[in-house]
This record gives sequence, structure tokens and C-alpha cells, in this order.
Amino acid sequence: MANHIHRPEELGDLLATLLTGAAGGTKEVWATKVGVVEKLPIATNVRSNWQVTPSGRADDKKAISQAVDIVRAQHPYVAG
Repeated sequence: MANHIHRPEELGDLLATLLTGAAGGTKEVWATKVGVVEKLPIATNVRSNWQVTPSGRADDKKAISQAVDIVRAQHPYVAG
């Protein structure tokens, strides 16, 4: 079975869902703190072609960073 390559907005939704379950709060608040999943050029980002620029308090950013690590391990690439 082939792996599904998500669109950036799908990964953003996945991150917000993960954070809601792990840290509490609402999915909408976490989606705002995660921000936009930005697709990067694969030629210069061979291990993963996406990033986020989180906002919020230091503990929010730490939780987002941990969620990104978890999601990126399973979904290193986003589709155009």
C-alpha cells in the first residue's frame, strides 16, 4: 500500500488534533498557534519539505515542536 502524501493544510489539521489530545484546549486555538504549514523546496530540504512557525508562549512552542517531530517522523513530505 502506498503512503499518502498530505497537503500542507492536512498536516496543519493533524498537528492541531494531536496537540488538542495531548495538551488540551481547542483545535482552533492550536491551529492558530501552529500557523501555516509551509512547503519548502525539496532540493534544499531533502529530509523533510515542510515547516511551521509557531506562536504562543514558550510552553506552547515546545508542545508544537514535539508534535512536529512526531508528525514529521511519519509524514516528512507534503504535496504541492
